[in-house]
Amino acid sequence: MSTSTGRLTFCQTCEDVEVTEFLSLGMQPAFRFPVDAQEAETEKLWPLDLGVCTRCGLVQAMEPVSERILFADDYHHLAGLTAGYRGHLRELADELAALHTGEPRRGSVVEIGSNDGSLLDELGERGFDVLGVDPCGSESPGGSPVVKDYFSSQVAKEVLVTEGPADVVVTLNAFAHVTDLHDVLDGVCTILDDRGMFVSESHYLVDLLQGLQYDFAYHEHSRYYSVTAMQAAFELHGLEVFRVDHIDTHGGSIRVFAGHAGVHEIERSVTDLRSLEDSLHLTDRAVYDAFARRVEDHRDELRRVIAQITADGSRIAAASAPGRGITVLNYCSLGPDDLEYVAEISPLKIGRLLPGTHVPVVDQEEVLCGPDQPEYALLLSWHIADEVISRLRTEGFRGRFVVPLPEVRIVD
Repeated sequence: MSTSTGRLTFCQTCEDVEVTEFLSLGMQPAFRFPVDAQEAETEKLWPLDLGVCTRCGLVQAMEPVSERILFADDYHHLAGLTAGYRGHLRELADELAALHTGEPRRGSVVEIGSNDGSLLDELGERGFDVLGVDPCGSESPGGSPVVKDYFSSQVAKEVLVTEGPADVVVTLNAFAHVTDLHDVLDGVCTILDDRGMFVSESHYLVDLLQGLQYDFAYHEHSRYYSVTAMQAAFELHGLEVFRVDHIDTHGGSIRVFAGHAGVHEIERSVTDLRSLEDSLHLTDRAVYDAFARRVEDHRDELRRVIAQITADGSRIAAASAPGRGITVLNYCSLGPDDLEYVAEISPLKIGRLLPGTHVPVVDQEEVLCGPDQPEYALLLSWHIADEVISRLRTEGFRGRFVVPLPEVRIVD
């Protein structure tokens, strides 16, 4: 677990190496939507600053906020809400099923951070015995069971007693959430069968840097992974990365397959990505300083474009409220004076206020695609722009889109 003393922050993997700060995204809220102005007045903000370990290449939050604060109550994200991500989960379930062909059951899966149970249900339909571990979780629509707790070495011991070892431990976009990295990896080793696989998906640091995806930094993400950094953490626990798939999810992610050292044959995909990362000098401070300068320039450009739109008398609203959009709006100081509202389809967000900026969140069908629609929509889920634009056009939005990243552009 990373520790801070005064201005010193140590690497969450190495623990004895001081992390070098390179980017400050200001005071940022958690991914929790206030119900009204009164609740918004008491909203908690924390500094969101990023640093890099020049030994192992891990990029991390300088002052990580405990998962027990961030996920203590409701969590306003549903994994299976969009058609594109549901398709992604089906593809992963098919892949895991192809790797486990046992009869009559394919094996057992434990998912860390199972959210709404969408992946568990897909795996259950393909013959796996499934169990989720999630502090905000509940039984899924398909009836997949969930342990409502934070995954840890202690929880792993308890699950091992009741369920036995897991053939697959999987975590999608939650491995960066955990506060105590080494305790969680101890838990993975405890519960993983001798020939089992630990499969994780995380946003890829290379895509973050090359695509200027600073919006993927928010408090729920304590770490930002490269294969280099992930290998360094796994090796401390006797785990070995044997396969890596570079996938499109969330604007660019890595699906990493690991197992107990010496068990699985290491595939070329691992050495290929390591060679790429070595060529990009991901432990070099200068790489991150250059990235920070690009982020600051982007903030100025986005604010200029929005100001020009409103100065011309046009109206603009935001389309969707993902975590990454909250980072952009807060960092760029874009609030109710700039945006009329945020249009959403998630019932967990509609009728509330956007964290930090407190822009009202409204029903997309009633407003953004209604008769009194604005001239522009700021596409905060820009990483799935084609899907969102197509859906909004089908639903009746006639205006123009402002796509904020990786560079600001307007789409007719």
